[in-house]
Amino acid sequence: MKKIAVGIILVLGFTTLQPAKADVTPSIVIIDTALDSTIPVLSGKLIQEVCIVTTGVCPNGQTFQEGKGSATLPITQVYSNGFEHGTIMSLIANQINPNVNIIFIRIAGINAKTGAMYGFSTTELTKALDWVIVNKAKYNVISVSSSVGTHVLNTTGAYCPIKATHATLVADINKLLILEVPTMFASGNNGDISRVDFPACIPTAIAVSGSDYNVDDKNFIGTWSNGGIDADFYALGVYNTQIKRAIGTSASTAAFSAYWAKNYKGTYKATFDYMKSITQPIKNTKTSSTVFVDILK
Repeated sequence: MKKIAVGIILVLGFTTLQPAKADVTPSIVIIDTALDSTIPVLSGKLIQEVCIVTTGVCPNGQTFQEGKGSATLPITQVYSNGFEHGTIMSLIANQINPNVNIIFIRIAGINAKTGAMYGFSTTELTKALDWVIVNKAKYNVISVSSSVGTHVLNTTGAYCPIKATHATLVADINKLLILEVPTMFASGNNGDISRVDFPACIPTAIAVSGSDYNVDDKNFIGTWSNGGIDADFYALGVYNTQIKRAIGTSASTAAFSAYWAKNYKGTYKATFDYMKSITQPIKNTKTSSTVFVDILK
């Protein structure tokens, strides 16, 4: 299990980034594919939209857009080719914490001719985190959730494939910790009980793994969930939404991010410690853990 201590990060020299605390309703940031902002329960809590793409363009014809409609795709496109993922994650977050405001950052470009989704990577993710750092105080951001992940990991030595090209990404995660904001990533759905996805494996990120429900103890590690010592928390990853049923660690991460905001204790460390204090044992036939958080309570 990763030990994430803000005190360790302070030595990196990012303390000058700490802004005055904003006196506004807490918000969470969801970094994902795209959004249907016309859904009433979302439109009522959606306080900002951002589009950051490197392939394809935003609604304004550029690779960056901020403001109403920036992350939104037309109804004819937003529910196909995987773009519905972002809307589903937003609905799950709203289920867990209906009071929290949502900022949605779209990082998936669309092929204007075919409607297909262009690939995205840590390049777009890093730019999204750059935006969060600049705007943390303005929107009182409490947590960041992202489903970006890959399971192409090292098989020898340190398995988390952090390269020199990831220096800015890692630095952004560290900067956000100084601003009291955790960056949460889905652990992945490969059923790997010993390794989580990249970038969830980055030591200063929070890796969220997934639980299912069984009829016996109600707390059951999903057979689909990655895990291991780098899984910081397990949270329920099965939800019914008005779009469709969602199963996976992406759902766990969006839900846990909203739950974090619901139980925010004023600082990152106090909230992290509180979450650890309410963890419970969880298991399946292949593995077990002690860091399950029942976010439905």
